[in-house]
Amino acid sequence: MKLRSFMYLNHDMLNSYLSAIDGGIHDSEIITHTHTNQKGGNVDVNAGMFSAGAQIGKGGSAEVTKTVQINHPARFERLFSYLQQNNQAKYYQAIDNNIFDSLSRDDFIEVLVKPRFSKIKELANTAKSLGTLLDVFQSFTEETVFDEKTKQDVDNVSRLGDLKTSKTISCVLNFEDGAFPIVSDLDEQHFIVPQENFVGEVYVLCKIQRKLQKGEKIELDEIFEQLQKIPLNREQRRQMPKKDLKNPKEFKDVISDPAFTASVIAVYQ
Repeated sequence: MKLRSFMYLNHDMLNSYLSAIDGGIHDSEIITHTHTNQKGGNVDVNAGMFSAGAQIGKGGSAEVTKTVQINHPARFERLFSYLQQNNQAKYYQAIDNNIFDSLSRDDFIEVLVKPRFSKIKELANTAKSLGTLLDVFQSFTEETVFDEKTKQDVDNVSRLGDLKTSKTISCVLNFEDGAFPIVSDLDEQHFIVPQENFVGEVYVLCKIQRKLQKGEKIELDEIFEQLQKIPLNREQRRQMPKKDLKNPKEFKDVISDPAFTASVIAVYQ
């Protein structure tokens, strides 16, 4: 069994897959340990957190049971073992054209990658950190570190991350060579570590959703996406700007084929 330190674990997906595998979700299980003594005498019977001393005659045995709670990491281990036993969890630390062509929708893969958030999300997070730092500096000095306009600009950038209505974060998983990136939306409620600690090389277990078609592109966190979806009447459409509303070039974050999208189950080290 591989020991893992989880950074992100999607409990909903995990429970859904285990329900299909086991026919339901179990919150606890009873484990029984039996110790046999061939020499006779007093022995300690150890069962994890529980232990008991017992007088066992030669050839006798003592039994200890315990009830353990099945937490999410334990459930992940059950899912991962099932995928490996059924040859459904392929591991890659790089992907070439042949591997990419062999991958299909709904394949489970474990990859070694470096994740990053969308440019807008990273800018917003940086601005929030800078805003907090400015407040700290201001509390220690009577001098103005930044003028009001600069502080307002920092605040405006920090609010960019709040423009997305869904509670997901666009994320790109990059292999070391940068080829065949994986695009995914991570559910904010399933982060185990603070988002600023979501860095470095990590392992990811995910399920492929689809490959990008030839010439297809994905633009992450399009600011005006929600505005474009609003149903407008003819007069309202006339009043809209004539040119297409798109992210400014400073915020553009485009992933082009060859790439694919995936649902992330877990991120760990």
